[in-house]
Amino acid sequence: MHQSRTAPYCTTRHAVILAAGESRRTRPLTLRRPKPLIPLLGQPLLAHILDELVGLVVRVTLVVGYRAEDIQHSFGTCYRGIELGYVHQQHINGTASALLAVADQVQEPFFMLYGDNLISRADLLNVCQQRYCMAALSVPAPESFGILQTAGDRVLGIIEKPIQAAPGSLVNPGIFHLDQQIFPLLQHIRPSPRGEYELTDLIGLLAQSTPVGYSRCIGHWIPVGTPWEALVATLFLLQHHMEQVAMSHTAAQLKPATLMDKAVQVGQAQIGANCQITGPTIIGDGVVIGNNCVIEHSMLAAGVTIGDNCVIRHSALHTGVSIGADCTLASSLLDDGARVGAQTQMPARQFPDIVPTAHTVGQLDPVLLHTRGAVLGPDVVLPARTTLEPGTIVFPAHCS
Repeated sequence: MHQSRTAPYCTTRHAVILAAGESRRTRPLTLRRPKPLIPLLGQPLLAHILDELVGLVVRVTLVVGYRAEDIQHSFGTCYRGIELGYVHQQHINGTASALLAVADQVQEPFFMLYGDNLISRADLLNVCQQRYCMAALSVPAPESFGILQTAGDRVLGIIEKPIQAAPGSLVNPGIFHLDQQIFPLLQHIRPSPRGEYELTDLIGLLAQSTPVGYSRCIGHWIPVGTPWEALVATLFLLQHHMEQVAMSHTAAQLKPATLMDKAVQVGQAQIGANCQITGPTIIGDGVVIGNNCVIEHSMLAAGVTIGDNCVIRHSALHTGVSIGADCTLASSLLDDGARVGAQTQMPARQFPDIVPTAHTVGQLDPVLLHTRGAVLGPDVVLPARTTLEPGTIVFPAHCS
C-alpha cells in the first residue's frame, strides 16, 4: 500500500505466516471460522495479507492449527501466483514453536508474519534490506506490546508487555526478515511465565551473535485481535481502497431518487427510493435496501436486506444479515445471518479510555478508533424494539 517514491529492491522470495491459534478474543467472529477467514470487505483477512506479498514472494508457508482444513479449503495451493504450503502446528504452545514447525521447509531468507495483522508492502521492502531485521512501531500505549530494547540502529531484545514503558518506546508489530540460520536458536528457547515458547525470545538470542536491525513502519499496521479491531480494519480498508475500486456497476443499479457520491460501489443490488448513500461504502450482490434509508461509510455484504427508514453508519454487515424497518446502527459489526427486528437501536459512543492499536497513517478518522456500537455473532436474532448499549457483544444463544 503506502510506499516510498523509490521502492527498495528485495530478493527474498519466501514468507512464513503464523496462523494456527484459536483466538478466543475474536469471538464470536471465530466461533465458526478460524481468524484468518474473518471477512473484511468481502475477502478473508488472510487474503489482504497475501495481497501485500503478490509480486514480491513466490512461496508462502502457512503454519495452521485451529480449523486448518477451513483455511486450506478456502485458499488451496495457489493465491494470485503465490505457491501456498501448509504446516500443522501439533501443539499450540507459542509462536516460537510455530516457527520451529517449518524448519525443514526453509532453506533461504524469508519474511515472518503473523496471520492477524494488516500490514504494508512498504514495510516488507524495508525490513528486507538487512539480513536480520524487524519492523518497529511507535504507539500511544507501548506497554500493551513487546518493547524493543535498542542500541543505536540495533535491536538487543524484546520485553513482552512490561508494567511500564517510556513514552515513544518502539514496539514489535510482527514483521521480520530472517533466514534459515535462526532455527537452531529456537531449540534454546524456554517457556515463558505463561507457559509458551515466545518468538520474541529469538531476537535476544540472535542479537548476542549477529546484528539485528530495525526499520520504523511507514505504512499502515492494523491488528485484528478483537471484533472491534475487525470493524476498524473494515472501515480502514473501505477508506483506503475505494479510490481504486471500479465503479462500473454503480449508475445502472440506482433508481433516480437515490442520492450517492462517487466513493460508493454497488453490485447487483436493489435500492429503494429517497435513499442517501455516502462513501466510502460497498454494497454487495443481492443486497436489498428499502425506502428512505441512510447508509454511510459501511460494508454491506452479499444478501443483506434492510427495511425502510433505516440509518446505518460506520458499520459492517456480513453475508445474509437482515435488518427490519426503522432501525439505527452505528459503529457496529453484524456477523453472517444475524437478524435484527424492526425499530431496534444500536447507538454508538466514544470510549475515551480505549487506547487505539491501529496505525492507519492518517487515513481513518481517529474518532472511529474510540467509538463502539454493538457486535452480533452469527445467526443472532434480536427481537423488535431492542436497544443495545454501546460496547455490547451478543453471542449466539448456544454460546457464551
